[in-house]
Amino acid sequence: MSVMAALKFLERVEREETLRTQLYVSRADDLPRLLQFAHGKGFILTEEDLKEALNTYKPKFPTGNIEPLKQLAAKND
Repeated sequence: MSVMAALKFLERVEREETLRTQLYVSRADDLPRLLQFAHGKGFILTEEDLKEALNTYKPKFPTGNIEPLKQLAAKND
């Protein structure tokens, strides 16, 4: 169930420009900081769930780009 929450979080980040801006301003440049940001937005998930979601998430919106976040999962391997 937490992987679903992580996927919803990524979808929201991709869809909402203001959330993306907040994320990048917060300098979430590693997985623990990204997880902390997600928790601050009300998403309850684990680092493993977030990493799995980053590895499997397929973009849904033409304007949002979460590719830099996907690189965090690869960097944490």
